[in-house]
Amino acid sequence: MTGSEIRSLPRPDSVTHGALMARIPSILLSLSLSLSGQGKAAPQSLEPVPWHPLATGLPPATIPGPPTSLTFDNQTTRTLKLFWVKYNGTLKAYGLLQAGAPREQQTTANSCWMVAETSGKPLGYFQATPRPGRAIVPARLPVPVLRSRKYTPGTRQEAILWQKNMRGSLARLMKMEDLVAQDTPLPLNPTTSSSEDRGKFILHEMEIDSTPGNRIKLVLTVPKAVTGTCPAVVAIAGHSGTRHSCYQDRGFATLLAEKGYVTISTRISQHSVREQQRTMMGERLWDLMRCVDLLASRREVDPARIGCAGNSLGGEMAMWLAAMDERIAATMSAGFLTRMDQLEENHCRCWKFPGLRELVEFSDIYALTAPRPLMCQNGLQERPTWFTVPLAREALAGIRPIYEVLGAPENLEFVAHEGGHVIQIPSLLAFLGKHLGPEQ
Repeated sequence: MTGSEIRSLPRPDSVTHGALMARIPSILLSLSLSLSGQGKAAPQSLEPVPWHPLATGLPPATIPGPPTSLTFDNQTTRTLKLFWVKYNGTLKAYGLLQAGAPREQQTTANSCWMVAETSGKPLGYFQATPRPGRAIVPARLPVPVLRSRKYTPGTRQEAILWQKNMRGSLARLMKMEDLVAQDTPLPLNPTTSSSEDRGKFILHEMEIDSTPGNRIKLVLTVPKAVTGTCPAVVAIAGHSGTRHSCYQDRGFATLLAEKGYVTISTRISQHSVREQQRTMMGERLWDLMRCVDLLASRREVDPARIGCAGNSLGGEMAMWLAAMDERIAATMSAGFLTRMDQLEENHCRCWKFPGLRELVEFSDIYALTAPRPLMCQNGLQERPTWFTVPLAREALAGIRPIYEVLGAPENLEFVAHEGGHVIQIPSLLAFLGKHLGPEQ
């Protein structure tokens, strides 16, 4: 965390007065109420910030944003606990929320604040916005229903309608509905900064517009021996990955480039947003969709044979890209197939954003790919708390029905390989060769 980030964060009461609390708790309570603004009337003109109830798990992790404030208003009849959700997803206690005693808290936009019982049981959370807001803990705290829009097998027409409606709902949750609603792609304005001969292919360092005024860097490889059009693959790296990661040490993108695929890769591991009205997941996904726009615009690329592949976060984003962009003809998602409960406490919660769990499970997102070819890979040597094969098989059972309803059960493949949190290259190459193959 940078010095400016540290200075912008509020100071927790537990750190400021910890020793004093042990000796004179009554004095501490009065002082903390005074310092935090608790006990003052909540300004009615503040913009309400949505309350997100929690049925299970924890809130999303905080991501950086400009300074702002939240005025908490506990409208229940009992004292509650307040926690700041740190950048790594862990919790930091920020004292108590007294019933009927509003409290102003300095914070940053996109920061998450969890409200819990005094026992520590999570109740819900607020996500701060760029403008100062009023965070009302409602008097009645109903338990939210999870996975309210799960796929339920029916007719072919019902499955297609469910997919269409679900894509719209997810786009709204990710705050990218205006982007995906474009009739024609936004101008890419591509530029090439360098080109390098890599033997069987040329590697281009490029930039394109993601949204107007926001440029992203990418790598594009084009086979040297191009006859007609080629298949293409969006290669997606995992956490801490860069646009070069999938090519390093003869990575899978290099192998595909040598076999005659056009490949493209950009960095999607950022833990921030460029535009405050967006979501991190929405921006990550949109950057990948812009890569598809570039591929579709290239004369070397057959637009009917564009696929995507990735591992870990790359496997997650392959899931999202295939789910939301029907131009993706084949998808390989490695090291990610699981259930949301597994990732609540054992993994970075960058996968989570407000409203997601109430709507779907991961298997429902994967189901948006049907009937297009989908391969998922999980390693038998995965960490016990990560993406284990038994959990992957449970999730797979939620994907299979829609492939059957849409008449393409053979297009859903699962590989339980002998490795760990890695891609099994032979099955990846065979899968993409079968469905996109350069020989076509």
